[in-house]
Amino acid sequence: MAANFHLIRVLTFEFFHPKDVVVDLIPSHPLAPLLDEIPYHPSRSFVHQVESDQWKEFGIQKKDRLLLEFRHLKDLDLALVHHHGQSVLTRYRHHPKPHFLPPSPSPSIPENEAVLQGVVTCLVRMM
Repeated sequence: MAANFHLIRVLTFEFFHPKDVVVDLIPSHPLAPLLDEIPYHPSRSFVHQVESDQWKEFGIQKKDRLLLEFRHLKDLDLALVHHHGQSVLTRYRHHPKPHFLPPSPSPSIPENEAVLQGVVTCLVRMM
């Protein structure tokens, strides 16, 4: 399945906030224009750091940072949901009936049994 979020590899150990960049980049750095293009909405976006390798099948590794946005779900979106007291990264499927697909071997989660925390819009991998 094709990923529907941006992947940015950052070659420094400081992280950024897209509108007030704290990444130590000189103005001519090739990543500077890319960081300005990250879809970010201050009132509905947040960053989540991945703490395990349980989401490798989605191409997401331990220590990656995910930029999430609270918005309506579309089919095949990667979404962070709250289910049974845990945050679970899932793939949203709208058909045949709305549900979330967590990493295998976990069973699918009906849409009405999870609380949407955000949809992944960007993945930042520290190198």
